[in-house]
Amino acid sequence: GELMIYAEPGLFLRHEPLAAATPLVVDVSRSGREYPKEYRSPLPFTTVHDNVSMYVEDLWAGAPAAGGTLLYCSFPSTWVDVNRNEADMDPAIVDGQWPKQLKPTARTLEGLGLIKTKSRYGEPFQERRLTVAEIEEPLAQYYRPYHAELKRIVTETYKRFGVLRQISCHCMSAVGAPTHPDAGKPRADFCISDLKGKTSSAQTMALVVDTLKGRGYSVSVNEPYVGNELIGRHGDPARGIDSIQVEINKKLFMDTQTFRRTAGFDKLKSDLDRLLKVLAEDALGRSPLLNQPWHPMT
Repeated sequence: GELMIYAEPGLFLRHEPLAAATPLVVDVSRSGREYPKEYRSPLPFTTVHDNVSMYVEDLWAGAPAAGGTLLYCSFPSTWVDVNRNEADMDPAIVDGQWPKQLKPTARTLEGLGLIKTKSRYGEPFQERRLTVAEIEEPLAQYYRPYHAELKRIVTETYKRFGVLRQISCHCMSAVGAPTHPDAGKPRADFCISDLKGKTSSAQTMALVVDTLKGRGYSVSVNEPYVGNELIGRHGDPARGIDSIQVEINKKLFMDTQTFRRTAGFDKLKSDLDRLLKVLAEDALGRSPLLNQPWHPMT
């Protein structure tokens, strides 16, 4: 098959399944590098760009070959962060009164909210406070349309199979940064999260953890990250929708001093290709719609 990519310029790229479709949806939502025209920051470009989760879309590019749909967010998370709830914003960034009640988390008050106020090392990210209209614009034109597309893919895939596996793909620093909950602590190769049991069955979590450990990786679960909006919106294990956030340690695939890929990239990608196939096959085997004898296989 030929790779089909549907582009919504500035918003997302949707990679369609290459093989026979499986109940697999992969989102790469914090690796966007298409900076909107109105994007501004007082910080040097290298500091700004360091917030992009680089190479994550390349590492998970095997999703279509496993019959999955891969949704890549084109705009940077520092423009508006799709892995935060709309109410998860620091009121101090608003010039005026936000029309709805804000419920900022502790991390958001440290600068890493819906609208980023500090870099991960604590430098101010914005030139000034933003008006309600200036914040509403990225929400209406970027954040909500991206979430609508992810929801559409999840809904259609689930309707087809009656079961679904969502992998939300991220990367993390080798050691917790000052604004992180585990500042100064070294991290495992992978952190796998399901909002502490809310968004995935224990069985699918174990399948991910065991597959990665079987390839020689160290894995932490819900520590230091528990997951956020991307899996929280969709995960519903009681209905057969398991949504898992996967954070990969940058030390496995990139040099953070140069932003270049390292020699470890290829092995890591082939191990993730394997994980995608394992997950897709397991989910297919559990599909209540496909495993009825009279159902024609498409």
